[in-house]
Amino acid sequence: MPVRVVITRQPFIDYFTLRLENGYTYELEPEDTRAWFKIRNADMDTVERALDHCWNFGYSEVRIHNFREPVLDKRTAEPDI
Repeated sequence: MPVRVVITRQPFIDYFTLRLENGYTYELEPEDTRAWFKIRNADMDTVERALDHCWNFGYSEVRIHNFREPVLDKRTAEPDI
């Protein structure tokens, strides 16, 4: 099932905001944004074009056709405080 991700960036801010259809949002630096998409099985050529467009114009969308949520290893995961 494809997942739509809306990418926004405010002028003069160095991070992207990702908003998923389920209401989750993420604020990530550019390299962390690329890693986020890569882990979730996105086409990285499309992601790079979308990030470039968003960097210049403040808005873009990406559809991940084979979306895969990463599996967390509960033995090594630490709580975010």
